[in-house]
Amino acid sequence: MEKKSNESIKEEEKRAMISSAGDLMEFDEHISVSGSAKISGGKLDKTIRISGSGGINGDLECNGLTSSGTLKGSGNLTVHGDVSSSGSFNIAGFLYGNGSVDFSGSTQIGNLIRVQGALVASGSFKAGHFVTVDEGIELSGSSNINGNLSAQKTIKIDGSTKIEGNAVGENILFGASEGSRKKQHYRIHGSILAKNTVDITRTLVGGDIKGKDVTIGRGSEIYGNVYYVDKIEIDKKAKLAIEPVQITLEEL
Repeated sequence: MEKKSNESIKEEEKRAMISSAGDLMEFDEHISVSGSAKISGGKLDKTIRISGSGGINGDLECNGLTSSGTLKGSGNLTVHGDVSSSGSFNIAGFLYGNGSVDFSGSTQIGNLIRVQGALVASGSFKAGHFVTVDEGIELSGSSNINGNLSAQKTIKIDGSTKIEGNAVGENILFGASEGSRKKQHYRIHGSILAKNTVDITRTLVGGDIKGKDVTIGRGSEIYGNVYYVDKIEIDKKAKLAIEPVQITLEEL
């Protein structure tokens, strides 16, 4: 049997270490920290629960993460479970999770986001690259996506949103408050591509729109083509650069 090198053994055994100026309690499946916590890079086969201020130095891999207060990381975050944050959540690298993600407050991810569950964010949400989700996406508040926003299920957004790439999902719903004074809440530099329904209000779209049923509400402005399969509704206060085109389901 081939012996492993000392470096490979050290790499396999690298365990994330947690220190705290407050209380730290370790259980079989999770670690709870309150106060000010510092986490080294590495792997921890437990769920981490932080209440207060937390800092992650380097890349971290864990089984779940809950943060209440302020959490800032300098590297990538891989979570084999759910991620939940209320307060400030700032990760410089990518975020990967095979569970669901729920953010409330101020959230900033410097690189791409890949989530196998659902993603829900309320408050300020910023992503530095693509956001790819296997379930649905629900954003409320202010969001800024520096790439494509894609989900296997419904994307529902309420609030002020800017997407530098495409929005891709089963259903795409952008619904603005009628009481808002802003001309357009939603700015999509790319295209909106849905397997079923597109329903948008006060949205500027630089690219195309595709969907089975398409509703373009008041205050919207579409610079590209609009393709629909079954039904289209266009508000009289919406602007289209090109007349809508009906396509077959195979062309969708």
